[in-house]
Amino acid sequence: MAAAPPMTALPPLLLLLVLVAGALAAAEVGHWLGRWTGPRDEVFDRQLGIVRGATFAVVAFLIGFAFSGAASRYVDRLDIIVKEANALGTAWLRAETLPEPARGKLKEALRDYAADRVALLQEEDMAAILSRIAKAGGFHDRLWKAALEGTQGNQTLTLLVLPSINDVIDLHTVHLSAARRHLPTAIFVALLVTAGLSLGLAAFGHGQVGRRFTALDATYGVVLAAALWMTIDLDYPRYGFIRTNIAPLVETLDGMKV
Repeated sequence: MAAAPPMTALPPLLLLLVLVAGALAAAEVGHWLGRWTGPRDEVFDRQLGIVRGATFAVVAFLIGFAFSGAASRYVDRLDIIVKEANALGTAWLRAETLPEPARGKLKEALRDYAADRVALLQEEDMAAILSRIAKAGGFHDRLWKAALEGTQGNQTLTLLVLPSINDVIDLHTVHLSAARRHLPTAIFVALLVTAGLSLGLAAFGHGQVGRRFTALDATYGVVLAAALWMTIDLDYPRYGFIRTNIAPLVETLDGMKV
């Protein structure tokens, strides 16, 4: 499973406060260093402006890259839920073609599996999530055996039913892979470091001339912290306030009536 940033161990609102506090601390350090070094010549100021502008550009690029990637992965997860709901619905309909008792066994297995998927996606406790994931193989065996029993000796039913069950099983792996795909930790660390540097450099010039622009520095810091926080929340749907919509699976389960 992909490693999550250590900061995600904090509650979401506390994480936002930590990011804001870190941003303000970086600005304060930059201001202090500026006052300590004092004013320099015009050449230094020109080079400082170049470095500061380049750092701002890198921060903007990294935030845009991170947010775009998180949003793309979020949409991919939504699409997979729709595909899984469609696959379960198709398998349910095709189970109708099987003779009894295989038909009842397969439909019961599909309904139990759909209920477990809904419960898994609503689960908050990581230990319970891992436990449900570990049980998926047993559900898959049950589905496959019921489908084999109902299609045995009938080539037409085999070609009709087994592919739909295979799709249901394959989408579990696809869904699991998408859930484990996040922003690489190295990029996340680089984003934090460059954001801190940009805040420090912005306040450094203010410190050189012995002036404070608290409102401006705080605004920039809060905006950066909020952008980082929203990116993390979007990339980890079970973590914060942005959650994956599982309505298609819930509706499919509700439609599985015997």
